[in-house]
Amino acid sequence: MPLSGWKMKKGAFTLVEATCTLIISSLVIINISLITTSVRQVGKMNLESTITWHLFLRELESANHRFELMEARDDRLLLYSQTTDQKYELRENHALYLTCQNKGGYMPLLDNIKNHEYSFTKLDSQRVLIKVTRKDGEKASAIVKFYPPK
Repeated sequence: MPLSGWKMKKGAFTLVEATCTLIISSLVIINISLITTSVRQVGKMNLESTITWHLFLRELESANHRFELMEARDDRLLLYSQTTDQKYELRENHALYLTCQNKGGYMPLLDNIKNHEYSFTKLDSQRVLIKVTRKDGEKASAIVKFYPPK
């Protein structure tokens, strides 16, 4: 069979063009992957901070403890649990935590607190304004309403 009947040139990608296309496509995919990972991590960090703040507030107002306000100082809260008949103190040491005055022990409630950058302001016999600055500079404040005395 004579070779004159065969076309030697066909309209297709060359090896160099195909290689460049693969390199560009893989760079685009890698960049998209890095961007989505970064967005997920940032979103998780912001969400985690908000969730821990609301869990902290929920724990203080929980019906499981039925905390009643005994005393509010700028640096600590003295609480009485109507369910356990125990006195508790809410204080800070890199985290806000509850400690039982009679039996010891502690329960961390809110971490990543800047040292000494929090306050408790008594508003009335049941309500306290809590202000906190986190280590990342985020500020949070809320009014907690405790149970009335029995």
